[in-house]
Amino acid sequence: MLLSLQKQIQYYADTISKVTGFEVEVVDTNLIRIAGTGDYSKNIGKSIKKAGNLLKATLKSTKPLFIENPRKNSICKGCQTKEQCHELLSICAPISDGKNTYGAMELICFSEEIRKKLIPQRDVYVNFLQLLTSSIAAHVLEKHAQKNLNDLFDAMSEVIEINNRGTMICDTNGKVVFKNARAQEILHKTLNSNFENFSLTATGVTFSDLDEFIIRQGDRQQLLAGKRVKLDSKTSRFSSVFIFDTIQSVISLSSGPSSPEDASLQHIIGNSPLIRTLKSQIQATSDTNSSVLISGESGTGKELVARAIHFSGNRNKEPFVAINCGAIPDTLLESELFGYVGGAFTGASKQGQIGKFELAAGGVIFLDEISSMPLYLQVKLLRVLQERTITRLGAANPISVDIRIIAACNDNLHEMMLQNKFRNDLYYRLNVIPIETPPLRNRMEDLTLLIKHFTNKYCDLFNKDQIFLSKNIRQRMEKYLWPGNIRELENAIEYLVNIADKKGKIDETSIYSGFLVNPENLGTTIPLSPNNHPPVIPLKELEFQAITRAIALYGDSTEGKRQAAKSLGISLATLYRKTSTY
Repeated sequence: MLLSLQKQIQYYADTISKVTGFEVEVVDTNLIRIAGTGDYSKNIGKSIKKAGNLLKATLKSTKPLFIENPRKNSICKGCQTKEQCHELLSICAPISDGKNTYGAMELICFSEEIRKKLIPQRDVYVNFLQLLTSSIAAHVLEKHAQKNLNDLFDAMSEVIEINNRGTMICDTNGKVVFKNARAQEILHKTLNSNFENFSLTATGVTFSDLDEFIIRQGDRQQLLAGKRVKLDSKTSRFSSVFIFDTIQSVISLSSGPSSPEDASLQHIIGNSPLIRTLKSQIQATSDTNSSVLISGESGTGKELVARAIHFSGNRNKEPFVAINCGAIPDTLLESELFGYVGGAFTGASKQGQIGKFELAAGGVIFLDEISSMPLYLQVKLLRVLQERTITRLGAANPISVDIRIIAACNDNLHEMMLQNKFRNDLYYRLNVIPIETPPLRNRMEDLTLLIKHFTNKYCDLFNKDQIFLSKNIRQRMEKYLWPGNIRELENAIEYLVNIADKKGKIDETSIYSGFLVNPENLGTTIPLSPNNHPPVIPLKELEFQAITRAIALYGDSTEGKRQAAKSLGISLATLYRKTSTY
């Protein structure tokens, strides 16, 4: 420990030597020479264990030792350098704080004249040396405490970095005196002037145990989720600690890990010319920020295409937020998309709520069934596309959002524009990159691959052997028009795996009567079971048939589904929920 104060101790030694005429030697507890004057300035940093009996004795003592006659004193007995010793007097004191000994300091006299003057003033010199060694010990203790503090600070810094959340510490003047790398990473676009002259304000919205804050600098602003803790110590120069993260990261962690691999191009099954073209379009448009409008029949995988665009692009590490505009009542859709502040409307949460656009910041928002969005919200969506800002319900200040918008519909938007049900300007803003998902009936060459994919999936899920599809079932599948497309095929395979026995064999007499029957053949006679009694059809299958017939009759568009739901005596939301389970 003395080595850390070597320069200061050597300065003391040189000064004492010049003032008193003594030579000075200082060692640590291992008898390593730390400082010295005259001949003792040699071999600094090396051991003197072969000599220095007085220093050895002093290290074991708690009091100074005064030796008037070196070589004759009992302490010098057995000293290996006794014959070469020319010392006339020595004073030695331990460098100690009362609890710990760090070394020893010795004053050595080689002048008879100085020796005669010193002996009568023995107590003065002993006290002086004792005060000096105590002072050195205090410095060592302070240095050690400072080192411990520095080590603790380094350890805390490591913990702060590993924690992977932004951390800022401010002094009593509000100046940032510490910021970790994560804080710089999160705020580099907003605080571009070295974390100075910015404001941090709580919005009143909360996320679990975290509060929402808005940080502003000039015309830049950013929303964060975190905790600000005030430090109440009156002696500290630090006033507050702010630990934070992006809102997207906080919500992503609370929602659990996602698997982007599930959205890769490999999960679009097929090798037909139409699918090869679709994959080429996805790859060509993945890295741009332009809006995409995906059109196609229900069940053709429009969301899967949207996810593949996101996963293949340069935003793949950012959020992908999907919302079905047709499945949410118009009165709630606005707050779902844009969020709201506390008390914005009757029934609103006191803490407020973040909207889907903010959740998707930095990434992609997928708006499915865009044609069902009411006109007044279409105006707001157009503003988002033009200005890249949103305003929460009940709030006054707009919030900047960096997002890519991908929309999808299975309605004819051109007809809706003619009927003034969809805005022309919004259509052209969304339809920068048009992509169409082909229906299954137009790519039947992919049927075998799709059947294999879904049979593997559900056989693994239900722990069954691979099912065997008879020639009759295969022919039904090949002749069927698949109005529900890939979603209907998957449901059909799940049904077949469910009714198969453990060895994968399917009893065709147990298949319900409407299985894979084209709408135009719904009135044809279905063969009876061998016992000449009509088969008992489960209620779920009857429900499935009723919904399939209604959609076939009224169409797969949003308006068609509304009519189908009305004819069935259920709400549109219930129809969406039930079809998603088939």
